[in-house]
Order: sequence, then C-alpha cells, then structure tokens
Amino acid sequence: MQEFSLDAQDKLSDNELVTFINRGEYNCLQILINRYMPYIISVASRYKASGFDTEDFIQEGILAIFSAVKTFDDKKASFKTFVTLCINRAMSSALSRVSGAAKHVPDGLISPIDDVELADHNSPESILIEKESYNDLEHTIKSELSGFEYQVLCEFLSGKSYADIAKALNVTAKSVDNALSRIRSKIKK
Repeated sequence: MQEFSLDAQDKLSDNELVTFINRGEYNCLQILINRYMPYIISVASRYKASGFDTEDFIQEGILAIFSAVKTFDDKKASFKTFVTLCINRAMSSALSRVSGAAKHVPDGLISPIDDVELADHNSPESILIEKESYNDLEHTIKSELSGFEYQVLCEFLSGKSYADIAKALNVTAKSVDNALSRIRSKIKK
C-alpha cells in the first residue's frame, strides 16, 4: 500500500481518492467521509423533525459514501454529484423503512450541494484524530459482525438491493433486512 503525506491526501480530488480506495488504500476513505460529513450532518438534521434519531441518518449517510465509492462510474457523473444523490437517497430510504412513509421526499429536504458549505477538517491534528477514529471504527465493525452480517454488509455496500442480496446469499429479503438492522445497531454502539 502507498503511504500519503497529510498534505498530499488533502490535495487529492474525490475521483482520485475513489481510485485509491478501490485499489486498497482504505485510509483515503476517511478523507472522503471528512469532506462530506458536513453535508451528511446538514441533510440528517433536516430529518430531525420526523422524530427519529439524527445519528441514525448520519450512519445512513456514511454507509452511502461506502456504497458510492464501490459503484461510482466517472463516465456518468462527478463523484460529488453521485455521492450527494446517494446520501439523499439513503436517508430517504431509511425514513421510508422506519416510518412506512411514502417514497416522496418533501421539497424541504432537498437542496443543491452548492448551497452547503463544507467545513475545513484538514489540520494535521484533526486528520490524525479522524484517521484513528476510522481505524477504531473499522476494527469494531469487523469484530462485532457475524460472518453472515459481514457478507450482507459487503453486498449492501456494493449497491445491491435487498432482493439481490437475498438471491446472492440464498436467504429471504426479510433475513437481509434483519441483518442490516442488526448491523446498524452494532455500528451505532
């Protein structure tokens, strides 16, 4: 694996980071999460009025970044456009799953990415702290999930639907839904 200096990591474009992540440079994933965390928090806070825990929606946003990295095609859109769409869809889907709400997303929850200011998280201290936090989170996820849950998570992050995951793992869609609920619960800890 290639080691990047902190300055070099900060100067990489989103597309370059995605390329490195898909080559196994998972430390670059934290940079993307840091870049889009203010947007995730902004979108998640709009769901606060729905009566659900904002942290759950933030987790959905982070999972959406993982999924976006795996399924991104630079020939179709910029990563910024694609990941913001993935984040919005993930949170909307989570709200639908939890509340049984209609699939229509209220206009108040949609805003152009250009209207959101991304905070600067590029100080060496914050990068080091966030990298350590990411490594701890990654270790915790791997140690807390069962083999089946880990398979479901990998399939989910690759962008597959519940039905596709169920078919690939030869289980019911309900089993996939239950596994993802357990995964979210374990990740939340």
